[in-house]
Amino acid sequence: MPAIQWLQLPQEVLLHIFMYLSPVEKANVRATCSYLRTLVDHPSLWKRSTIVFKSIGIFNARFWDTLQCRKISSVEVTRVTLKQLKKMTSSLPDLTSVTMDSCLKGEILQGLRPLVNLQQLHLTDCSNVTDQDIFSEVALFQQLTHLSLCRVSLSGVLPLTSIVLLHHLHSLSLHTKESTVPERALQYILFRLPKLRELSLAIGNMNKWKLSLCFNVPDNFVATAEEQPCISRLQLHKLELMNSGCASLSNNALDQLSTLRSVCLRHYKYLQHEEFIETLLLKLPQLIELRIEWAAPFVPIMSPICSKLEKLSVVGTKISNATLSWISRSAAQLKCLNLSFSHGYDEVLVKSFPRLFPHLQNLYLSNTRLTEEAFIVLTNLHSLRVLDISNNLHLTPEAILTFRKITSNRIGLILERPIESTK
Repeated sequence: MPAIQWLQLPQEVLLHIFMYLSPVEKANVRATCSYLRTLVDHPSLWKRSTIVFKSIGIFNARFWDTLQCRKISSVEVTRVTLKQLKKMTSSLPDLTSVTMDSCLKGEILQGLRPLVNLQQLHLTDCSNVTDQDIFSEVALFQQLTHLSLCRVSLSGVLPLTSIVLLHHLHSLSLHTKESTVPERALQYILFRLPKLRELSLAIGNMNKWKLSLCFNVPDNFVATAEEQPCISRLQLHKLELMNSGCASLSNNALDQLSTLRSVCLRHYKYLQHEEFIETLLLKLPQLIELRIEWAAPFVPIMSPICSKLEKLSVVGTKISNATLSWISRSAAQLKCLNLSFSHGYDEVLVKSFPRLFPHLQNLYLSNTRLTEEAFIVLTNLHSLRVLDISNNLHLTPEAILTFRKITSNRIGLILERPIESTK
């Protein structure tokens, strides 16, 4: 189509086409003429975009005007001063999501105050800020729905309990620098956040009973923060437990967690000494996703279990042929299996995947040793739509071409992925 006719297409059609372009491709289109520049800057093309600032000080007024035109709502910031942060918040007052990926100082957090619409705040390194400074600032954003605090040091109970002022909180991540999260403070918080659905904790050496206490209804615990009514049952859908040597929960705690649909155990030291996996599958009737990432090998007792599990992720962890076979029997409807960086099973087992997991739609085998013979057998997974074989040095271009011919390109192959992205 000649360029003139192409430009005569309705704006709605052009905008729909531009939605499929990468940021670099959008920039190339934008540079051609003023008409396309205006179209490329349309907010509909940028509503899911996050702008990453490595240095705020280098940008001029025209740059900020462009971001305002696009109605950018999400940013990630590194190496920022208070003056630079104030420049960003004054230029983009409608930001709803901010990630600060740098070593913070207490006064820098004050630069976020103009963001009255902020809903998501992610602080990836709080090691240089006191918990009093963090929570006194965070409590100002009572419209927050997502809060992540990493490498945070907790000096006591009271600063942490101010989180209960965030009535709309949907997702909470507390990853401490060294110590564990005070179990009484966490218990107090969880039962006073009625909208909380996702929780991620780095729990360190917290034992079974302290961890279980967090999920039991509090009795007479009262903090000096403004009192909130206590809910009778938790309504969590997603739970992540990190850096733990504890591999169990009490029956009362599991009862409060019965609404969970996703559980992730990351950097777990012990999984093989207790019937933890079976317990999760038995006690959590709504569970459809189980993720075990960079953990110790787990060897379930493997008694018969009927599970609704649809997604299993075993990343960087040893898993045997017997355990995978047990999973196939216990979770007959498994649709997603992630074995990236994992080991312990063999080629014979992989060749049995079409029989063991006939309903698989997504299979991730990044950084695993996959032979060409086993690779071709996977064409018999008739429901498969995505197959990750990235960072696999044993597959030739000829084998990949053969696979695509057999499946008529029905399956999307992931051939390249940065190694560190899976961790």
